[in-house]
Amino acid sequence: MVSDSNNDKCEVCADQLAQTIPSGGFDGIHQNCPRCGEFKISGTACSLIRQPHGKERRAKLSGWVRTQNRNGTVPMITSDTLQRIADSPLPSVVERAYGILLEAESGMKGLGESFNIQEPRFLAATYSSDKNDVHFLLSMLKDQRLAEAKTLAGGCEILPGGYMRLEELKGKMSSSIKGFVAMSFQPDLDAIYSNGFQLALVNSGYEPTRMDKVEHINRIDDEIINQINTSRFLVADFTGHRGGVYFEAGYAMGIGLPIFWTCRKDEMSGLHFDIRQFNCIDWETAEELAQRLQSRVESVIGKGPR
Repeated sequence: MVSDSNNDKCEVCADQLAQTIPSGGFDGIHQNCPRCGEFKISGTACSLIRQPHGKERRAKLSGWVRTQNRNGTVPMITSDTLQRIADSPLPSVVERAYGILLEAESGMKGLGESFNIQEPRFLAATYSSDKNDVHFLLSMLKDQRLAEAKTLAGGCEILPGGYMRLEELKGKMSSSIKGFVAMSFQPDLDAIYSNGFQLALVNSGYEPTRMDKVEHINRIDDEIINQINTSRFLVADFTGHRGGVYFEAGYAMGIGLPIFWTCRKDEMSGLHFDIRQFNCIDWETAEELAQRLQSRVESVIGKGPR
């Protein structure tokens, strides 16, 4: 049981009391909010978000955190994250309605259990700033015979059609076997790719994808976005500190993809402050990189189908 002394206003939604978790020396705040979920936020981002931010922008950030949690990640919110989420469009109305199904199932222990739509987590799951929006989205699910309210107190059930739709949604989210590798293309890293990144992903059961090895006729930036959108996760290696890697990792974070952070050990000190907050694999040899990256991918994502 968490005492009230450990509870503070949530830095993200600003309307719930969140458990503040000891940060262990990290320059920021670690919280677990009943609406947003669990997150870490850097000191710089805290200063920015405490300024007038608006309910809609906070709702978008809250939804992003909740989505990251469902993907098995405790996200780090940096100043770059705040800007990226603010600039990104809201999910479609249909995607927001499906967020109710996904969030409801994540809290169930068995089929047929009820859930309470009044719980604040459903505001985040639907990227909503107002409970009226949540109830409207629930009515959409009812019209499609996917879920419906059972009690005036907010008790709801997922209907058989809703469970079938969930299987379709989860199949789409997990069907990709690609792991996108964002890294510098300098020649002295070719062997690191082949004997480190590529080997780790293949041994984990996934298909490694590096942009300079993809045949296409599109604009390069459009093709990068397409490749990331169709990947299961992204590996971001900051050796050489290529600006494109920061962009690609930021985009992947914005759409909720799991990210594996890596950098050659002798260049770790040059990492941007925001990146140093993440659990980064600091490698020295291709063999070490392959072993550690494979272990982390399998621990976080699971063994792939290949």
